[in-house]
Amino acid sequence: MADFPPPYTVRVSPRAKNVIIKLIPDKGIEVVLPKGVNRRDVPYFLEKRREWINHNIRRLEGKGLSLNPPELVLPDEICFAASGKVFTVRRVRNPKPGLRMRRNVDRLLLSGAGWSPDEELKVLTNFVRSEARQFLVPELKRISEKLNLPFSKVFIRAQRKRWGSCSAKGNINLNMKLMFLPYHLARYVLIHELCHTVHLNHSAKYWRLVKKVEPDIEQLEKELSEAGRLVPAWINFQ
Repeated sequence: MADFPPPYTVRVSPRAKNVIIKLIPDKGIEVVLPKGVNRRDVPYFLEKRREWINHNIRRLEGKGLSLNPPELVLPDEICFAASGKVFTVRRVRNPKPGLRMRRNVDRLLLSGAGWSPDEELKVLTNFVRSEARQFLVPELKRISEKLNLPFSKVFIRAQRKRWGSCSAKGNINLNMKLMFLPYHLARYVLIHELCHTVHLNHSAKYWRLVKKVEPDIEQLEKELSEAGRLVPAWINFQ
């Protein structure tokens, strides 16, 4: 890597016993120093771990992640691979105060006298959440009935790392960003969580249950581990 070290921040922790180097997606490198360690030695510590740092930067990039804070670029088109729906986004200025969104078949019309990027981001994020609720919840119910794997409740979340989760009460959380994944991966996540209603762990029994429904677990897990790159950057700003 030509430019080394990448930008980094330094934090002193009274609880740290050793120098810790963290690679944090969208934030950069954080160097945690124990008390008494000189900040001027940080470049030395980074150089010492150069190979490890570069290796893990490549791993992050392979997953569609970056250490650099992303720039908010709002979309002109929203493509939901899971449902196959595509919406174009049109922006119109008019004298009416505030920001309004109107949906017309496959178009989203944003209108108002003026609005901030954060206001638009909130409106578009709410739209994604609504589409996820309309598509993922019925799919979960359909698959649940087909496999005879009942659940209690379902919630649509905006989790940053998890695609889904299941509680001991049988409540299932689904990440609205599943909408940006191809259907076979979104379906696999639904099956994955439904199987947790029987085995709330990742034991051998759990994986045997999943494999009864989806024999090609290894390939699906591999695809899912790299699916972060399919999620548009703007949705991660919320």
